[in-house]
Amino acid sequence: MKRVLFVLTMALLAGGIAETQAETPPLEATGFVRVENIDGVWWFISPEGEKFISMGINHVEPHLWLAPYNKEATLKRYGADMVDENGYFNTDGAAAKKWIDQQLVMTRDLNFNTWGRHTHPEIKPSLYEDQIYYLASLQTGPLAGWRERNGEGPRPDVFSVDFYNFLDDRIQNICAAHRQNKTCLGYLYTDVPSWEQRNAKYPAMKYPWLNAILTLGEASPGKWAWVKHLQSRYDSPVEAAQVWGMPISPTYGISWYRMVRQVTWFEPVDAKRADADMKSFMPQIADQWYRLHYELIRKYDPNHLIFGDKNWITWHYPYVLDALAKYVDVVSIQAYGRWADDKKVTDHIFEVTGKPIFNGDGSHGVANEHQQEYGVKGFRTGAENIKEVAALYKETVEQMMATPYVVGWHHCGCLQQWDPAERGDSPKNENGFMDPFENYITEWTDVIRDTNAKVVQLHEKAE
Repeated sequence: MKRVLFVLTMALLAGGIAETQAETPPLEATGFVRVENIDGVWWFISPEGEKFISMGINHVEPHLWLAPYNKEATLKRYGADMVDENGYFNTDGAAAKKWIDQQLVMTRDLNFNTWGRHTHPEIKPSLYEDQIYYLASLQTGPLAGWRERNGEGPRPDVFSVDFYNFLDDRIQNICAAHRQNKTCLGYLYTDVPSWEQRNAKYPAMKYPWLNAILTLGEASPGKWAWVKHLQSRYDSPVEAAQVWGMPISPTYGISWYRMVRQVTWFEPVDAKRADADMKSFMPQIADQWYRLHYELIRKYDPNHLIFGDKNWITWHYPYVLDALAKYVDVVSIQAYGRWADDKKVTDHIFEVTGKPIFNGDGSHGVANEHQQEYGVKGFRTGAENIKEVAALYKETVEQMMATPYVVGWHHCGCLQQWDPAERGDSPKNENGFMDPFENYITEWTDVIRDTNAKVVQLHEKAE
């Protein structure tokens, strides 16, 4: 590792978006970022009408700089008021601005041009939003497995007036903060929502969003939507109740209304038929979720792009793809594999949706001696050393840029996390091309800098 000392100059801080734009004559300047298919190749188009690729970094998050092993060094470098009197991160201090300015210098030095989904919400956006492309984050439902493991929930009843009113208020406020910003790429919702997952207690119940609706009472619109769905699939409530193991009175039978009130849906007698019921209901949930977001964002901000959720690459189920095709401008994925493998999936995603795709969170990594307890994100491709990680970075970017529908990649992490640090969205350590003391891992960063500088030229040749 080589210590790299940056000099904060006004020229760098005023340098604008990093040079990952084409040198061809500009297209129409609309004042906002958009996507456009030009001669069969998809691009982001800058507010000034220049083609560009979004090369981003994720996880600019204070806890990575304020861990037990580097907090003292961070405060010495940037100032004691990076934390308040209680020891919590202080976004309003001079140190926070100095810290953010330094990360912007690093971002441009390595030819990145975007801060992605995991720029921590405790950081005041005004510290960076006019200097770098960024994504506006909507937190409108605890859909990710990691949020549920942290005790967040429940999932919303997307059919209810209460949820609509909540969503309207949240989106109105967030759009008001971003709708005039030229550097805002657009709106991203949830980080890797778990549409399907194994239920250890109830093996037949693999749709967690529906599971949440099934526990609701008779005043819930979502519960009525579910029972009306069953009405369309069964000749009688008794037939449905037999499949789902509901109590049926020998004198009175069972009514649809009685089934609305039931919360004991979790051990169906006919698991195969019950699964078909659930699977055929999921399109209603997905469509409602994406449609409401789409309509409200367009109501309050007609100019910026809609990215939807950042879905795990293998979690683009048919009902998710159908909704994305109607309600997003760019499909956001999270993928850590080699592009030759991931492309088999993204080809299908593009075929179904017809929308450009960017990997909003991905990386390759190898655990070092400080990351043995929790490992590191990006381990999936099996790199054995930093040289292999750097080679995988170059391979990934070059192959993605050769794919006409790909418009960017946001790298999962910038500052290396070690085992004693506070956990974030995953038990795995964050990946990073800087050690916890902001030293570049030059064997890797030299490759990043050189590769990122060529993305537009590489994408020009996509076919």
